[in-house]
Amino acid sequence: MLLTMSSPVSAEDEISAFAEESELARSALEGALGHCFADPDLLVTALSHRSWCAEHGGSSNERLEFLGDAVLGLLVAEHVYGLDPQRPEGELAKIRAGVISACELAKTARSVSLGDALRLGSGESEGGGRDKDSILSDAIEAVLGAVYLDGGHQAASRIARNLFEEAVTRAAI
Repeated sequence: MLLTMSSPVSAEDEISAFAEESELARSALEGALGHCFADPDLLVTALSHRSWCAEHGGSSNERLEFLGDAVLGLLVAEHVYGLDPQRPEGELAKIRAGVISACELAKTARSVSLGDALRLGSGESEGGGRDKDSILSDAIEAVLGAVYLDGGHQAASRIARNLFEEAVTRAAI
């Protein structure tokens, strides 16, 4: 019987493995979204939670989340408005609110495995942050904001329709 001893993994090897895994997760996310970022830094920022930035520096996704929230609200309102010309404003507002709720946003983020691509600080990561509704809902808004900046209204609209069509249908019933 031949025993082999594995050499200890260096910190550099761990960082390299993490970077490769993160890149694969980002690439898978781009595939799930159907959008390849011309400016990949926008996606990296959209995936960078403030806990990561506190430990590693850089910009968090909070500004992109702000933009994405507004973009998503507009795109869902635009879509819902065109569904049924007879629906009153109050019903349209309820449909939009149902689609852009934190719970629905988190569900949508899970459908594209967004949590796998997030850059979280060690405490948040160890505490299950990749599956927290609040983090996922904020991150999906940040990603949509990044798509809007990277590809414009048309790209953001296409992705929002693909991601939220089922939610709109459920909310409109």
